[in-house]
Amino acid sequence: MVVACSIILGVSRRGGSFMLSILKYIIQLCFMRDVSNPENLCPRDKKLLSGFPADPRSIEAQFHLEGKHTTYAVCPNEACHATYKPTFQDDSPIPNYPTRCTQSRFGNVCKEFLLRRRDIGGHVISMPIKPFVYFDFKDWVGSLLARPGFEDKMDCAWNTSASDDPATHRMHDIFDGEMLHNFNGPDGRHFSVSSKEGHYVFSLCVDFFNPLSNKQAGKKVSVGLISLVCLNLPPGLRYKPENMFLAGVIPGPHEPPLNALNHYLTPLIDDFLDFWNHGVCFTRTEGYRQGRLVRCALVCVVCDLPAARKTAGFAASSHNHFCAICCCTRKEHGYGNIDCDMWRRRTNAECRAYAESFRAAESEEEREAVFNASGLRWSELLRLPYFDPARFVVVDAMHNLFLGLIQEHFQGILGIRLAKDSDVDAPVLDIPLSDRTGNNLNDAERKSLSKALTWLMGPMNHELASELGMMKWTKKLSNLHLEALKFLCQELHCAPIAVDPRKKTMNRPDYARGILIWVSMHSFQC
Repeated sequence: MVVACSIILGVSRRGGSFMLSILKYIIQLCFMRDVSNPENLCPRDKKLLSGFPADPRSIEAQFHLEGKHTTYAVCPNEACHATYKPTFQDDSPIPNYPTRCTQSRFGNVCKEFLLRRRDIGGHVISMPIKPFVYFDFKDWVGSLLARPGFEDKMDCAWNTSASDDPATHRMHDIFDGEMLHNFNGPDGRHFSVSSKEGHYVFSLCVDFFNPLSNKQAGKKVSVGLISLVCLNLPPGLRYKPENMFLAGVIPGPHEPPLNALNHYLTPLIDDFLDFWNHGVCFTRTEGYRQGRLVRCALVCVVCDLPAARKTAGFAASSHNHFCAICCCTRKEHGYGNIDCDMWRRRTNAECRAYAESFRAAESEEEREAVFNASGLRWSELLRLPYFDPARFVVVDAMHNLFLGLIQEHFQGILGIRLAKDSDVDAPVLDIPLSDRTGNNLNDAERKSLSKALTWLMGPMNHELASELGMMKWTKKLSNLHLEALKFLCQELHCAPIAVDPRKKTMNRPDYARGILIWVSMHSFQC
């Protein structure tokens, strides 16, 4: 039961330990013949209770549910983050790590302490101050190929393409795209061509989040996830949690610097190089009882925009070279250049040349000059000989569609939305941005006023009818400049509304609340 709750329901180790202690106590009560004397147990019952597990990890080890993993020592220096793989002496299970960080940056060695002493069972052991647990990718692929029916589904993915000419037909999956249609293996033939080998492709995701929840007044902590998805699985199976691979959790409390993320990707890239260059031979799979050679490739990076740029080595969207696909720049072309016929695409050779120059730079100034000229840094992904940074970094559909960024961009920022029958009574606010406005507001405040007018004249009355809708729009308006909200209240002849009537000094949420109450009353009266 504890294993089922841990694996299927996601119960934490602390919760599993509590369940085990409760089960042990219930069994002890069942064994007790004399309630007044709890120690009156026969030797057989005492032996059974003494062997009762207290930690769910011991149960997972018995069932071999925990995959192989390696605990790396991470340099605690926030500017370094170098990782060190443990070594073992003879048959000892105790890992050995360097005492200090030996990472060199332009001739300067870090020398940060990596270890701290811990007393475990009377033995003093040196443990990493900042550990990073990497789960073995080869072991996970072996477990995936051992599941009934999975190997056949993964092999059949190459034969489910909608057509041989993806340019003239609708595409349903990544295997219908041009990239995998032309993707060749290390032997120069198409990657799908194999008599006995298993050829599989994967996508990589790196994402950072706050484990303490994203509260406005909460602690700002950030940890990262490195995960993989097998694209050979059918779309209905590949994104289920039990079919995804967690390579590791990047420790916090802050995100690593731009170049330091490569340290956490190194062990994963090492595994992919083994899968690509020589292949990994599994002694037995579900479909091949005599063993099979397997080759794998990492063909796309699917992250949100900041994580994708950091992982692949591209500059942020605010940089002069803001695009990871073409060579457009902010100074020469700007964000508004939509003449796509004039765009020049980045090439694999060009990106790799700039990245190599960045890595070979002998000073921070030289490295910064290369980066400013190209918008590219070195990435561990470029160690893969087939990886094309200009084509393999794709748009993340989850953030673009499912989390509503496109909806927010068109409706919230541009004010473009489709009118519904319930939305036709939106108020018309005739407040032109005249010279009279400019005398009181600066440019930033005028932009806030323009954005507020766009929002308020949109069909929002059905949202303001609910408490959640009122909270949503109050929060959005509260992000605007205070002077713009004051001017809007003055023009609408409405007063700010505070939650506490005794409050004397009004702030942005109070002005936003008064404006929304005015809009909701005028909308519903139309």
